[in-house]
Amino acid sequence: MSTLLIRFDDASLNQFSWIIEGSGDSDEAVAWHRGSAQDLGALSENHASTVLIIPQQCVYLTQFDIPPNSARQVLSSIEYQIEDQLAQDVERQHVAIGNQSRNPIAIAVVEKAIMERCQELQQAHSLNVSMIIPEVFLCPWTSQAGEVSLIESDNGLVLRYGDYQGLKCRVEMLETVLKQITQEQEINNVIYYIQNKTSYETLQLTQYPSQHRILKMDQLKFNRSKSIDLQQRQFQQSSAWLGLLKTWRWLFALLALMLAVSGYNKALALQALETELAQIKTVQFELIKRYLPPNIDESSNLKKALITVLRQNQSSRQEIDFLGLLGTFTQAKAGFPAITVDKLGYQKGRLSIDVKTAQLSEIEALLEAIESTEQAVKLENLDIKPDTTSGRFVLTGSSTK
Repeated sequence: MSTLLIRFDDASLNQFSWIIEGSGDSDEAVAWHRGSAQDLGALSENHASTVLIIPQQCVYLTQFDIPPNSARQVLSSIEYQIEDQLAQDVERQHVAIGNQSRNPIAIAVVEKAIMERCQELQQAHSLNVSMIIPEVFLCPWTSQAGEVSLIESDNGLVLRYGDYQGLKCRVEMLETVLKQITQEQEINNVIYYIQNKTSYETLQLTQYPSQHRILKMDQLKFNRSKSIDLQQRQFQQSSAWLGLLKTWRWLFALLALMLAVSGYNKALALQALETELAQIKTVQFELIKRYLPPNIDESSNLKKALITVLRQNQSSRQEIDFLGLLGTFTQAKAGFPAITVDKLGYQKGRLSIDVKTAQLSEIEALLEAIESTEQAVKLENLDIKPDTTSGRFVLTGSSTK
């Protein structure tokens, strides 16, 4: 995937040089193209990401020694820890931190106005910004002690002499700047990444060992662990939607508040319903507990327990009805020993008894005897033959006796 590199000329971030990394031969020499802010939208259309490169004269690089076992609050307020090194109001400066596993920690300071301008360009042209870095990280670096690498920049040179050490100067100030670097460290080699050899021969200082190299495309790949991405803290989000989020942040906050209040009210209403339900269940239990077994308490499934009791009662009631009807018939039949019972059945409160005898009058007399008890009774299926008479007595409902 290709990456668009935008290298700004100055703090206005209007004019810049650009190049596309990953679109061609990695061994190809770097050749920057010129552009201005209005070109950004068209340039970024076909590329996966964009890296914004801030002019080195706009970035102050320094280091801060973190005391052993120091709290994380030291890092969160690091701009105040280095306030004495800053030449401007600390509140107007944005501080970005390098690799936190190292001590001292490298720090890059840039004006907040420049970072806000980056966000403005990002939103206006829908840039997918993956990194915002100081220009010094364009200089190839091998981490060799005593080495200085330099590249050409707009109206000057950018020098790098450490993982997080570098500056920008005018061409005529190169010798003076190198002398200043020698006060911090010995210079064993100066590598000039100059595309034109004639320019190298013009810039070369004979008092320092030097080499001339062509800056290649594969040297523009940035190692995040050895760079400082300026997108930190309030500038961390690099999405084109950041401006929209800021514009509507109060609406979102109000919406979040309304959702929170609504959720709270629903929670209260639910709690009230649960309390009311518990009270109803308590009242129900008090009403039916005398009908329930002793092992049933208020926390049990009262509906299921009550259905079980009703079923048991219904079964018992059926037994009582059957015995009552059978008892009524038996008492009435005691006066008619000649009548014999062939079959007896009971279903849904209906007792049916098949009988037979030699005389029809005996069956009629038994019917009258049962009716005299005020028991509902019918005679069905009466069959009269010369030698025998049969029929069925049907008793319904409980006996009143």
